[in-house]
Amino acid sequence: MSSVGDLREAFRWSISKISEAFSLDRATVRKRIEASGISPAGQVRGNPVYALRDVGPALFQEEMKGNSNPLQDPSQMPPKERKDWFQSENERVKLEKEQRGLIPVSEVVAVYSAMTKSVVQVLEVIPDILERDCALTPQAVAAVQSTIDDLRATLAERTYEACAVDLMGEKGEVIIEED
Repeated sequence: MSSVGDLREAFRWSISKISEAFSLDRATVRKRIEASGISPAGQVRGNPVYALRDVGPALFQEEMKGNSNPLQDPSQMPPKERKDWFQSENERVKLEKEQRGLIPVSEVVAVYSAMTKSVVQVLEVIPDILERDCALTPQAVAAVQSTIDDLRATLAERTYEACAVDLMGEKGEVIIEED
């Protein structure tokens, strides 16, 4: 029978085993261990082994910090890199426009306006259709007309609110996009 050793020994791994388990390059693992100042927990066959409880946070703390990496924040980049970053972003936006991933505001407003006009036109004729085809009384037609007027007012108000939020800049100025 095999003997069960100290459980702590099972969680002491070499840099190679750590890099394989976490799909990281050995150089990356070594660099992060050295940067964190973690000392080996022992040696196996002449190679240093590290306690996983110490190595784990060191390996992944940079990823947990989020966007504090200056290479991802244009305000922290050197001027040349910032210029290159903004040029690449402009090219990305152009590509997304070409692929129709981004749609110009003027097009969205035109389509939304056409859709709203068609809905309003249908709403305007509903009372006449109900009076003619369903023989509704004038009081019933007036009630339907009142409900439709309320619906139109609500539609106009919510449309304005939704568009106003999207068309306002950070300081409250109206943003106008030119093609």
